[in-house]
Amino acid sequence: MDLFATLERKQKFTFFNAGAENRFFLARGRILTNRSSWKALSRAQKPFDIIRANIVIRALENKKTIDEAYKEAYHQHHHADGLTEEDKKAIVLAVEEAKKGLPYLALGEDRIYVPILPRSFNHIYDKEILRLEDKQFKFLLGNGFDVMAVDPFDTYGSALFDSYFTNLILVRKHKGVAALFDYDSLSIYFVNEQGRLDVKISLFDRYIGKRNTNHMMERIVPVVDAYFRDDREGLMHTLVQNQLISSRLIYKISTDEKKHYSKVDRHYEV
Repeated sequence: MDLFATLERKQKFTFFNAGAENRFFLARGRILTNRSSWKALSRAQKPFDIIRANIVIRALENKKTIDEAYKEAYHQHHHADGLTEEDKKAIVLAVEEAKKGLPYLALGEDRIYVPILPRSFNHIYDKEILRLEDKQFKFLLGNGFDVMAVDPFDTYGSALFDSYFTNLILVRKHKGVAALFDYDSLSIYFVNEQGRLDVKISLFDRYIGKRNTNHMMERIVPVVDAYFRDDREGLMHTLVQNQLISSRLIYKISTDEKKHYSKVDRHYEV
């Protein structure tokens, strides 16, 4: 019996479907259907896949907001003789105002507002917006940017999930793997350096009775530490000890595993 699959299957209902992330996806997910690179994400159903889809949606919305602010300000201030220094300052100020409140990933000195683009182009969106008028960068405005789009998860890895693009909370990092907690799905996600999900630990099974969600971070840390130590017994013990999984379910998993391995041993006995 696979521990993590069983925990997911036996998890008591969560409030993810009624939560902000799922509502955001339902309202905007159709944006992805017209983009071949991310069309599969438009059909996301599981919470983690919906979170991934929302990262791409927010990236597209950020780009549209910044592009439109730039084009409007440029049109307003541009004249036959070009742009004065005051005009340039006004355009930059208009774009900076439009960026206020937009989600981003802090990466070194840069803010990554459009993670579906390489970091070099994000530097333009963050600090050198006037370069969008340069001939070699004009294609970024509108839909021409598609030819330079990247997989945001491959490019920015687990750091993307520990950013303003999600509501996930970072618990620990270990050897490039980030453990993040989601209050909506009541799950711990272990995301690797390629921005892919290694393991999901679903909390609060159907046998646990009334859920206690107080001081969750304190209770989750020992679970995460046990996972990173590759301590399966310690992991199951801390899940029960911190009232995150019922002793009934852990006992059933342990019993079923013992039966399974006993059958395997008898099968190979000479």
